[in-house]
Amino acid sequence: MRKRVTLIVIWLCVQFIGISQCPNAPVTLSSQAQVDNFPIAYPGCTNMTVLLTVTGADITNLDGLNGILTTTNSLILRDNPVLASLSGLSNLSSIAVELKIENNDALTSLSGLDNLNWLGGHLSIEGNALLQTLGGLGPIPSLGSYLNISFNPVLTDITALSSLTEVGPNYFNGFLAINNNNSLPAVNGLDLISATGSYFFLGSNPSMTTINGLNGLTTVNGDFEIVGNPLLTNLNAFASLTTINGSYNIDNNPVLGDIDEFNNLTNVSGILTIATNASLSNCAAQGICDYLSGPGQAIIANNTTGCNSVAQVETACSLLPVELIAFDAKPDHDDVLLQWQTASEKNNAFFEIEHKAVGGQSFKPIVRINGKGNSNTRASYEFLHKKPPKGGNYYRLRQVDYDGKSEYSDIVSVYVWNADEPDIFPNPTTGPVLLKGDFAGRMVRVTDLAGREVLSKNMDESSVIDLSEQPNGVYLIEIQTDREKVVKRILKN
Repeated sequence: MRKRVTLIVIWLCVQFIGISQCPNAPVTLSSQAQVDNFPIAYPGCTNMTVLLTVTGADITNLDGLNGILTTTNSLILRDNPVLASLSGLSNLSSIAVELKIENNDALTSLSGLDNLNWLGGHLSIEGNALLQTLGGLGPIPSLGSYLNISFNPVLTDITALSSLTEVGPNYFNGFLAINNNNSLPAVNGLDLISATGSYFFLGSNPSMTTINGLNGLTTVNGDFEIVGNPLLTNLNAFASLTTINGSYNIDNNPVLGDIDEFNNLTNVSGILTIATNASLSNCAAQGICDYLSGPGQAIIANNTTGCNSVAQVETACSLLPVELIAFDAKPDHDDVLLQWQTASEKNNAFFEIEHKAVGGQSFKPIVRINGKGNSNTRASYEFLHKKPPKGGNYYRLRQVDYDGKSEYSDIVSVYVWNADEPDIFPNPTTGPVLLKGDFAGRMVRVTDLAGREVLSKNMDESSVIDLSEQPNGVYLIEIQTDREKVVKRILKN
């Protein structure tokens, strides 16, 4: 009897070992044969505890993995050019760390992941040439770190992510990025997401016309960027956004007309940039106005009138009594001519021009010019600063109200040359450039705007620098004089 009991115990142990035989080191399946052999190599394995990577030129299906129910690690499906179906993963319900589906050029959907209802870390869907939809992906409620949807050229639908409520809200690298999806017309299905743990990036989606699916987003715990979307007309999904714990950047969205949606934005902890949006004329959303009224740094430029400078937006926000159109400085022989224009003025007592030379410690006022008081018509002003120091000079305009409140313009700069400093012509040039001055034996160095040296040489008087073999573009010519190194900019076309 005792012998019989012993045999039964041994048999049960063997059966238990067989049932739970899973790999204990990371596994990479690089062929269809290895995928098919998985249930033989690891009989009864239902819970993976190690990283599983599937990458192979001949892998067409994942049927050999249909016994896997959960993984406490990660699953990576990468570089499988003929993998057309994920149905072999139909029993998978939980991934603890990450799921990456990258560069699988035969996949058209994510059908087969219908039962996946938990993903503890991050989801990356990138570089899948024929992926049209995320349909087939199960109802994932949250991501512990990041969501990346990038470089899927025919992707048109991401509504399968409609169950997501958060993307790494407490993880410092918990970003949300949707970029370079050439056919994606809108962001739909992400309405339940309220926070991201790090940055938010929406960029270079050439077919995207609107953002519908981020209406619940309130907090971005990092930088917020919407960049390079050529057909994006509005940002109607961001009415709930209140907090950006980083910088705010709206850049190079040429048909974007306004940013009214940012009325509820109460906190931006970094730099605010609104630039190169050719149709953007209205930037006076309350959240933007509140930022400009505080101490934060703002860059607003190269949009259209109404949102083409910080001053224009401040005027639209009723933060400035004067709408300054332009402030410019240019050399006039040994002097500097300062010119500025206003579109309108309200309670404008006077302007004060402040000056600082290179190496100077602080700006100092050099002249006071009365304003127009109240005016709704364009007004022009100018002042000639006689014989400022040679070299670099900086100017700013201080506008002062009748009640003593004041605002500063942007700083402009101008260089006043010494008589012995070099001159170059023609500029622009088609190739040869003549350097005038007594620079015999001196070293001249030419670089492109990236700092790469394209040529250097010792110069003789009236020597020629030949850019004929260089591509068209802007170059910097550096000449060492007795006093300093001078840099001249030249355009080759």
